[in-house]
Amino acid sequence: MNVELVAGQDIPVALHTLNQGAVWACLLGGGANPDLEDRVLEQAREERPDWYEMHCKIRNAFIPEAKCLWFLCRKFFFSQNVAEKDGESYQYNMFNRAYHHRMYMGRLFMLDTRHYTALTRARMPRALEIYTGKFTHIARTPKGLWGWGESYLGQLGFEARTHRLVTPTRLTFSACPKAAELEASLPVWEKHRMVIDVSMDEARTFILTPVDAVMSGYGAKWFVGHGANSCLLNVIAVTNGFVPDHIMREGETVILSKGDRQVISGLNRHGQLGLGHTNEMTGFEELPFRVDQIIASDDEFTVFLSGCQLVFAGVVLSHIAQSGLLPDFLEDDKCLTPTPLRFQERVKGFHCDYLVIVWVTEGLTHLFHFGRRICVPFEATAVWATADEEEEIVTVSFRDSTGQWFMPSSVSDGGSETGECEPTPLAVREIAHVINAGRPASSSCVSSYNTT
Repeated sequence: MNVELVAGQDIPVALHTLNQGAVWACLLGGGANPDLEDRVLEQAREERPDWYEMHCKIRNAFIPEAKCLWFLCRKFFFSQNVAEKDGESYQYNMFNRAYHHRMYMGRLFMLDTRHYTALTRARMPRALEIYTGKFTHIARTPKGLWGWGESYLGQLGFEARTHRLVTPTRLTFSACPKAAELEASLPVWEKHRMVIDVSMDEARTFILTPVDAVMSGYGAKWFVGHGANSCLLNVIAVTNGFVPDHIMREGETVILSKGDRQVISGLNRHGQLGLGHTNEMTGFEELPFRVDQIIASDDEFTVFLSGCQLVFAGVVLSHIAQSGLLPDFLEDDKCLTPTPLRFQERVKGFHCDYLVIVWVTEGLTHLFHFGRRICVPFEATAVWATADEEEEIVTVSFRDSTGQWFMPSSVSDGGSETGECEPTPLAVREIAHVINAGRPASSSCVSSYNTT
């Protein structure tokens, strides 16, 4: 390792003289345990403390004795350290199942406790990038896109509705002639050039290419139109040959853009797309206002960041109405045109869902829930709330900038005093960071809202 060679001297043909990516892959393929600090098991225990069967499967896959292989020589240990630093990993735990993968220099090893008993090499070309949606995954490789995992909603775009793919399988574009032609025209080891971006979750997949935007999965009618086969990758319905190069999505709301032009589609049962109507979407429509970020997207409402304004559309739920941020609307009103939320001072963070609405101002964090207002004397970065069967908050906690959690002494008294606590990780609601949102519009902070 790092040994200078004299003229005419060749590197010895040996395992330890391979590059670190090859050494790392060889050792993992031979059963070495790369999780030297037991982080995979620790995360599973933290997120799913009661699923002992899953914990046992992880222990059996990451045998402590197999860690010693990395210490057989300096090159092995160096390869492990570099892979830990420069590689990437992903983990998702749900019920009694855990999925985990590690990738370094294009070589990907995965563990799905439902199907594997050890880290297993993914049989596909070297991966350049991995896109994930819980248990659904797509890899961009020099030989095209490969998908594996859950596809019960058709989100991987295979014509036969397959509930899950254990091994990576090549994605095709049989219903997208332009994309298929572009892929076929590229050299064998340059198929990755056809992908601009991939955005996916556990229900649907969007792929942007230089010639088309395509999607598959749940709600395909909203984005493709009537008659769409949700199990196939379909060309997205947009007007005037618009080919987007950027995608923005949150929940059921999707915005495609290129330059200054933006189009939107998704669930619109309550007018939450801000288009001035509640029509079911069968393709994308032009946005009547500029959107910089989708801050919150619920089944009943959406909050957008537009310039320096937080803009609301959809059903005004009770805690939103009681917050006073939409003074012209009552509970259960439908706000069909995008309407700025009215804050008394500059806002630095914001979160809203069906249960709570939270905003952060200078030195304070405010929370509203069904007539209750809680204020804590610091700028929170996340909130944790639990509710009973009637959706009444039972406990609420706030995380400060150092990562420490605090619980108000009483939910009902406004919470002026706080004490340290430790919430359940899966119930955490992150507060979106915004800059100068909610302040009065100025020449440098104006967005137009089309009410026609």
